[in-house]
Amino acid sequence: MRTCLLRCCAVLLLSSCVPAGKQPAIRLRAELIDFAKASCLYWYFSKKGYDLKDIRGISSGMVELGSNSAEEYERVSLLVKQYRPPLKTKQDIDIDLLKCFTMEHDAAFLRALTGAQ
Repeated sequence: MRTCLLRCCAVLLLSSCVPAGKQPAIRLRAELIDFAKASCLYWYFSKKGYDLKDIRGISSGMVELGSNSAEEYERVSLLVKQYRPPLKTKQDIDIDLLKCFTMEHDAAFLRALTGAQ
């Protein structure tokens, strides 16, 4: 019983560890996903005519503190703007808002996001 428990713990620990060489790539991808979400809200707010001061400040801070180049963030912003997911809504929700909460789970978007790195 104890051996089985130790094996289970070892498997859990090993499966939750990220190889050291992969950590920077995972961190960069996470930064791009976070920026893509902020950019998506920026484009939605812009479309609706909302004040962009706060969301622009958030996006600028992400670029300033991020590990990617400014050109990479610009590429991501334009990718988000052009992104048209094949979503259907129950309540006729604006797709430009809904995509902000679903793109991180869309395999096609994630491939496009990380494909040019």
